Amino acid sequence: NYKTSILRFLGPEENTTKSQEAMDLTITVPLKAGIAFSPSLYNGEGFPEKERMNLMQKIASRFKEYKFVESFELIPSLYLEEGGGFSNLDKLRQLFDIDVIMLLSYDQSQFKDTGALSITYWTLIGIYFVKGEKNDTYTLMDAALFHIPSQKMLFRASGINHIKNSATPINLSEQAREDSLIGFRQASLDLTKNLQEKLYNFRKVIRSSSGKFKLKLKPGYELEPLISIE
Repeated sequence: NYKTSILRFLGPEENTTKSQEAMDLTITVPLKAGIAFSPSLYNGEGFPEKERMNLMQKIASRFKEYKFVESFELIPSLYLEEGGGFSNLDKLRQLFDIDVIMLLSYDQSQFKDTGALSITYWTLIGIYFVKGEKNDTYTLMDAALFHIPSQKMLFRASGINHIKNSATPINLSEQAREDSLIGFRQASLDLTKNLQEKLYNFRKVIRSSSGKFKLKLKPGYELEPLISIE
């Protein structure tokens, strides 16, 4: 099992101060954004940093397609501490000159025995159950964009992949490692596809007069027209 957790990183809700809870959510555009993986729960074990950086680069390229985003910083995992929460994010805000950050997490489980029990994925919006059989690999990716000053989540998206394979006892470990990496890459593709739709909807929401967000334009910036996605 490889796992990182946004909820574990952010810590308990009581860490949020009353002043931040009451703060108006003012989005300044164009955005200065960052992206990082939540720390691993298992002593640094997990997918290679190269694979994680590749995924962050792909997500960054989607955001950079819009004038809506001024900059998008890729933040290595070593800058985040387990349980660091918004105190950690506020330091990143000052260090990288960002206002919003996208936190990524993953939860992958592999089953090597028949009749395996179900497993539970804890996500930002609830619980996701799966049942596993022999040589199954389940991967769940989650991404959430946070406004650091107000400590509010702006939107989230997920990606899911399931690989069912077969292997002899001799090459079981080798096949499992291969399936693990393929599962990570395929779930990443699903995540980036879903993020594009979420980003489009987010841009629509902040233009509305619903009162959920307040929009502040930097001098000389004009909102570009929305183009429907297919």
